[in-house]
Amino acid sequence: MKAIALTGYGHENVSLQDVAEPEAGPGEVVVRIKAAALNHLDLFTLSGVLGIEHQWPHPLGADGAGEIETTGDGVKGLKPGTRVMINPAHSCRQCELCRAGEQSECPRFRMLGEHLPGTLAEKVVVPQTNVYPFPEDLSFVEAAALGVTFITAYRMLFTRGQMRPGEWLLITGIGGGLAQSLFQLARPVAGRVFVTSSSQEKLDKALAMGATAGVNYSEEDVGKAIRQKTGKRGVDLVVDSAGGPSIDQALSALRKGGRVVVAGATAGQKAEINVNRLFWNQLSIVGSTMGSDTDVADMLRLVSGSGLRPLIHATYPFEEGAAALAELERQEHFGKLVVEVNP
Repeated sequence: MKAIALTGYGHENVSLQDVAEPEAGPGEVVVRIKAAALNHLDLFTLSGVLGIEHQWPHPLGADGAGEIETTGDGVKGLKPGTRVMINPAHSCRQCELCRAGEQSECPRFRMLGEHLPGTLAEKVVVPQTNVYPFPEDLSFVEAAALGVTFITAYRMLFTRGQMRPGEWLLITGIGGGLAQSLFQLARPVAGRVFVTSSSQEKLDKALAMGATAGVNYSEEDVGKAIRQKTGKRGVDLVVDSAGGPSIDQALSALRKGGRVVVAGATAGQKAEINVNRLFWNQLSIVGSTMGSDTDVADMLRLVSGSGLRPLIHATYPFEEGAAALAELERQEHFGKLVVEVNP
């Protein structure tokens, strides 16, 4: 079968390759991919910075949606032709954390496209527990976009962030896919939603979607700007995927007793914070990664009930998957980039 795969690290080593067809083992299903959405994770894998040993060719892609093609022994409730989206996170299902329902905290946690062959392929094999039927009114392209960013966003907001209806929220870096998923999930629930970006164009797009106000972090101190825009109150919750210097500014944007949830470190792996502010204002800094089975199911229920449709910036034909990855790296898009594999 064909796949958009690496034969080495770097964009020059990404191309449409022949790879072995997957076979479903016990408890597994083979999904014929219809569409695969891109994530920044694909660029990390492509660059080789993750330090994972890959075998070439290595198919990229974490997110995907398609139809069940074959099922392995012991699979129940899923028949060939069932439309499903894929949870790209694999866990052992046996450790104490998995058994407690916290699959994303599993010590043997792995991701499609990162540790395992990915979804930018005609077919992919995954455990039965990793596929979910999706709302009938969504296309395969839209369902593929409900993977990494929407699963992560749901857990950040409602599981780790414990967001309550009417709370005020700050989302950093609204140009990113995760930030946009956070916005779409939070907007129907939050009282006010503030956003940051270094691009006025992206701030304007967020305002058109219903953001309360935006802050250009290349021109303003985020903490001071948010306090000014909230009448010195601050926000209840900040959700951040940048890390680095943004953490201390996030803390300064909070009301007393507020929370920061962090799910990335694209701006730096180390942060300096004002500890006096942390303890005096009784603030919380919480980490979050992907989501549990319950998080995925609850996210899909929220999407279905709200009629939410993921933001799609552009779709690419399968043979132009490398070009889609190049556009992803330019970071000029607003919405998901999706490759149509077997349209």
